Amino acid sequence: MRGVIAIGIIMAGLGAPALAQDAPDPNRPLAAAEIRELLDAAKATAKATRENVDYVRVLPDILYQVLVKIDKLEAKLDKIENAVKRNEASRGRAR
Repeated sequence: MRGVIAIGIIMAGLGAPALAQDAPDPNRPLAAAEIRELLDAAKATAKATRENVDYVRVLPDILYQVLVKIDKLEAKLDKIENAVKRNEASRGRAR
């Protein structure tokens, strides 16, 4: 019985802040300041979206360029490794 009462008190304590909040009146027109704030927020969202789109467009190009350079470096390293192996093989035969 005590557990039920304790749970009831806890639930009432958690529910009281929600009841204390009032909802905005849907029939009340928005003030000019509120409309300005909403427009500023929409502009900021649009700007962030444009920046994100630009970033998404540029990033693959940069990644492609980096991958091409890495491929070139790997090809050069392969040539060096092959040259070193040939030199070692020719030194081994000469002895």
